[in-house]
Amino acid sequence: MKSEYALGAESSSSVVSATRATILESSTSHKRPRHPFITLGQVLRGLPLPAWIVIDAVILWGALIQGYAWFDLTGMTKHTGATVAYAVCVTCLTVCSLIFGLNERATLYSRWHIVTRMLLTSIAGAVLVYAIIYVGMYSSLSRRIAALTFATYLVAGLSIRLLACYAIHSVKRRLVVVGSRNAAEAFVERLDGGFLSAHEVMGFVSQSPAEGTQASLPGLGSTDELIRICRNLGIQDIVVCNGAQRRKMTSWMLPCLRLGCRVTNEATFHETCAGQILVDEITPDWFLVSDLKAHCDEYASLKRLFDISVAMVGLLVSVPLYPILALLIKIEDGGPAFYAQNRVGKNGTVFKLYKFRTMRIDAENGESVWAKKNDPRVTRVGRIMRQMRLDELPQFYNILLGQMSVVGPRPERPDIQIDLCKQIPYWSERNLVKPGLTGWAQISFRYGSSIKDAKRKLQFDLYYLKHMNLELDIIILFRTLGTFLRGAC
Repeated sequence: MKSEYALGAESSSSVVSATRATILESSTSHKRPRHPFITLGQVLRGLPLPAWIVIDAVILWGALIQGYAWFDLTGMTKHTGATVAYAVCVTCLTVCSLIFGLNERATLYSRWHIVTRMLLTSIAGAVLVYAIIYVGMYSSLSRRIAALTFATYLVAGLSIRLLACYAIHSVKRRLVVVGSRNAAEAFVERLDGGFLSAHEVMGFVSQSPAEGTQASLPGLGSTDELIRICRNLGIQDIVVCNGAQRRKMTSWMLPCLRLGCRVTNEATFHETCAGQILVDEITPDWFLVSDLKAHCDEYASLKRLFDISVAMVGLLVSVPLYPILALLIKIEDGGPAFYAQNRVGKNGTVFKLYKFRTMRIDAENGESVWAKKNDPRVTRVGRIMRQMRLDELPQFYNILLGQMSVVGPRPERPDIQIDLCKQIPYWSERNLVKPGLTGWAQISFRYGSSIKDAKRKLQFDLYYLKHMNLELDIIILFRTLGTFLRGAC
């Protein structure tokens, strides 16, 4: 006679097996039909940014030709003015699309982002083109042709992107996690917040057959069954959790690769999907294999030239605002307009960072305090300046002095830096490069106000440290300019 414990275990095992069978059966019985949107969605999701710029250029060309065909009564289509006008329109719209993030991959996943960023790009591009036309091209492009061109571009570009959004959402890459239940759930939780929008997490596969189905994340079986699971569920991505045992991995990994599955570890997937480096998972070996460009002389010279150019332009454009901002600050509380504060720079050196004052004069009284959202110490004028990032304008002077870069990790105060180094591993390594006026963390994460937020920002800073290049710097700069313009609206 079987014991009560044995009967319970047998019953539990049968429930788990039945649940797994139900998952596999329902997934195979609900295979998505092979309609054109599936293929289209897979193609559009992988299109790089330059491809969308080319698509926009083709739309603009057709729209401009149509405008000349309707309104040009003097045969301007055969004139070189049409080519010049087209070049101006493409250049202006490309710059505006980079500023407002129109062609970023994340934009295609949200209809709201598509509509708002398309409107912002079209309106800003039209204003810029009109300004150039009135200055030196009035005879080459009439206002009616320009208006029709941008109206056609708005309708066509918006329609194509909304179609792309629908196609992308019609297909998601099916993903299975290899590891323990706790590790798999932690993996999903870390990427919660839109980073897994392109994937459908089917469940986890344990290296131990004892782990069963859970309500939050289904258990699909053990790694011994992984090949069959991938076939039945149409799995496209396999993520191996950090800490998973590597023994016998080749017995299932190579066959799964042959099935067309992409197999990555959690750290690599997280880096690619979220643009972050998992700071808890890296070791000193990470710095050995990442091939950091912080000490590359060729890149350092190019970056310095880029910094000087941007800082000079920034100063020329922003200096006329200085008297106005200084007067507004002075009127509110009578205190000084500028504020100098010690910050930690490259390799731990301390320098004076300059800002427009946005807090009360007695905000800290000599003690460093974390700034937070809706901070009561911020003045009314200061709140507007922070929203538009105007308080950071004097830091162009720090850039010209060589103490800062245009793009890099934000500099921290020395006493807070000491505290963060004690609590967060590898915090000081962000100082391998010059601090920046803006950075990957600033455009990717909200305003930090705690140790937890600082740790999240460090993950973005380490990603920048690994992938830093001039192209990424330009993208970050345009995104920051977009934040400034949206804050001004």
